Amino acid sequence: MLDKFAIIVALRYFRAKKNEKFVSIISGISLAGITIGVAALIVVMSVMNGFHIQLTSNIIGIKGDISVTPIGKAIADYPSVLANIKKHTFVKKASPIVSGQALALGTKTNSGVLIKGIDLVDLKNKGEILTNVFQGSFEGYEGTTTLAVGAELAHNLGVSVGSKIKLISPNVISTAFGTIPRSKDFTVIAIFSSGLYDYDSATMVMPVSAAQKFLSLGEEINLIEINVDNPELAKAYASLLQKELGLGVRVSSWLDSNQQFLKALEIERTAMFTILSLIIIVAAFNIISSLFMIVKDKTKDIAILKTMGASVSQIMGIFIINGLLIGVIGTFLGIFLGLAVSYNIENIRLFLERISNTKIFDPAIYFLYSLPSVVRISDVVIVGSLSLVLSLLATIYPSFKAARLNPIEAMRYE
Repeated sequence: MLDKFAIIVALRYFRAKKNEKFVSIISGISLAGITIGVAALIVVMSVMNGFHIQLTSNIIGIKGDISVTPIGKAIADYPSVLANIKKHTFVKKASPIVSGQALALGTKTNSGVLIKGIDLVDLKNKGEILTNVFQGSFEGYEGTTTLAVGAELAHNLGVSVGSKIKLISPNVISTAFGTIPRSKDFTVIAIFSSGLYDYDSATMVMPVSAAQKFLSLGEEINLIEINVDNPELAKAYASLLQKELGLGVRVSSWLDSNQQFLKALEIERTAMFTILSLIIIVAAFNIISSLFMIVKDKTKDIAILKTMGASVSQIMGIFIINGLLIGVIGTFLGIFLGLAVSYNIENIRLFLERISNTKIFDPAIYFLYSLPSVVRISDVVIVGSLSLVLSLLATIYPSFKAARLNPIEAMRYE
């Protein structure tokens, strides 16, 4: 079907003559449609991959793979619980933490905050915070009056390193005049940026002893965060720990805690792939239209070729090659454009924000500070294959109609 004769004739037909400009325009639209569709699919899938990987990495890095929380106020006999957890070979780190909520009174505004009491040795295991200190340092991270604040929260409250912050606890203390909320002044020694906007806009970290005292927990803790050797197996490990630790605590993996969020990401990725695939499908229909127009325009040529002995497969081959040229060129242009945009999407975003003076990527909505993009070769292969298969399918019917053309009837109406 695809012999030398068919290829030569197909290439001649592909180059439109002066009186065939309309056909050339239709072919150009088809090529542009395939290019845009392939490029858009690669960019969207790369960005969705980036979101999934970046968010997952930040969630695991900051919150751990497995969380152990009490059924009541605190984890009973937590040293033995911690020892029981650490004996497992799959456990890399287990950090005792105090977690609670409070109201922070800032100079600009007041805000509800999440307090995390965690010692410096455990913070070192969570490199996302210590390695991303925006201002100040953790050198004075000790005692019961120091804390570190997320960058967005510090900006909202209007505080900086050295500022005093009054925290009001939901716990109350009894006085001669009745009960009043517990409050205490803390000094900001560091401002950090973990990379996760949601965390940086609501979290304060302080030593465990400071959090225990402020939240009235005595010597107890109410959270253990565990990092394991394989985060993908965290759900199975959590089930094993739950059986061992009993009903006094609740053991959950990061997959359980973020199940709805991760499922929403996957659904959005599938939906975007389906919607953008329609661009390639429409372009494939344009290939059908352009081939029918070429067949109609070349009716006399087809009749002459058949009279000269051209076979059905050769005639079909001419028009299949003609349509595939559009598909192949469009696909490779789309792959090139898609990869170029995917690898430079953050620079493109910054450029567009600079010239338009608008915020295109708001961290408050997307949870991240930068637009992530991770290109997977498998995605590029799938998109390219989809485009080429649709282009090939689009050529079959017009080519078959051309090959079935009766040369006598064709010459009669010319």
